[in-house]
Amino acid sequence: MASKKNLKKDINYLIDEVIGTSLMHQSSKDEKIQARMDELIKEMLAFREELVEKVNQPDVDPPKGKKLKAYYRDLYSELLTKVNDAFEQLNKLVE
Repeated sequence: MASKKNLKKDINYLIDEVIGTSLMHQSSKDEKIQARMDELIKEMLAFREELVEKVNQPDVDPPKGKKLKAYYRDLYSELLTKVNDAFEQLNKLVE
């Protein structure tokens, strides 16, 4: 992780990919699946806000060196895990 700026860009890019994929598939599915995709989109938007706030306000005491790097590394892995789970949910809905 090079910087907070790049982490925020990754957060926005990955979550936008999930949302875009949801919207693309939403038009071709029935109302029940559309409702679940709407829930997933809302969940991802809330997750984005939560992560960006965590990036801006690190919960590390004191914010120095390796502790801070580990904090941001954990945030990045949390992002990847959540995005992977979201894509798995989308794949199940689309099938």
